[in-house]
Amino acid sequence: MPEVIVVNDALLAFPHAEIFPWYLRITLEAHNLIENGMPSGSESKLLFEIGDEIEAAVLSGRTDHGGVNALFLARSTWNELRELRFQVHNPEIAHVALQELLNGRDWERPWDYEMFSDPKWERAGYVFQLFPLARGRDA
Repeated sequence: MPEVIVVNDALLAFPHAEIFPWYLRITLEAHNLIENGMPSGSESKLLFEIGDEIEAAVLSGRTDHGGVNALFLARSTWNELRELRFQVHNPEIAHVALQELLNGRDWERPWDYEMFSDPKWERAGYVFQLFPLARGRDA
């Protein structure tokens, strides 16, 4: 299956990975599909709208000291799914924000999340190894 992925390559050389030891993966189900399980144009627009709202909630979380609680890692679309991935400092802050979103209203597309302790960023490493040298038009 083809995959379209956007990766925050600034994290490739992030010197303080130990501060964000939790991996968060959010999945949104795509419904109106075209070839190879990819969303239609209108479906993609809807997935971006929902994803942007979820992303804003995750990234707006702050630690007890006012620091950033999550870093955007990647966004991908493939196999009837849109995935958002983050590295998180305090999982409870992200969990509370996501539970408030999930329970706050009915969503036009189903979505869910899972969070894992991943202090060595092994799951992020999988994303980064996909294309470590891609830049600009080569990406």
